[in-house]
Amino acid sequence: MDAVTRRSAAIACLATALFAAWSAVSAQSTQPLEYAVKAAYLVKFPSYVEWPDSAFPTADSPIALCVVGPDPFGRLLDEASAGQQVHGHPLVVRRMKTITRDSGCHIAFVAADSSADKLAGSGVLVVSDTPAGGGIISFVVQDNRVRFTVDDEAAAQSGLGISSKLLSVALSVRPRAKG
Repeated sequence: MDAVTRRSAAIACLATALFAAWSAVSAQSTQPLEYAVKAAYLVKFPSYVEWPDSAFPTADSPIALCVVGPDPFGRLLDEASAGQQVHGHPLVVRRMKTITRDSGCHIAFVAADSSADKLAGSGVLVVSDTPAGGGIISFVVQDNRVRFTVDDEAAAQSGLGISSKLLSVALSVRPRAKG
């Protein structure tokens, strides 16, 4: 499969997720569209991330998607993740006020006012609500569209592999150091 076909497939997958989010928003007009789109991305990101084998005690251990600090999603994230499995791992959503390196999270969504620095190098995919939030993936709203940037170097330092399909649809990518 050539690069154009892979990029088209990745965009189609993400577009399907975004359509599902749009459907959820029309059913719940009280939730802003921005967070429905972000919820759809959060549920799809694990399909494009490789964690070290040590991140999961068993082959069917869940992937814990943790919302740290204020929860802007409400039911949107729960509905988007309901029944989802990624590579044989069920996706579960947890909400917590603070996070530590041993919280058992595989993905941590941190609000703009939360510090992601303490999770650097921990094997947690940190997703930030703002570009300055210090996440491996950072959401950006540009031209009224939710996009994201990827810090692939930070992912490497955390022992995570980010698929080229996800990197190809990112707004920008900070590449891994050569070495």
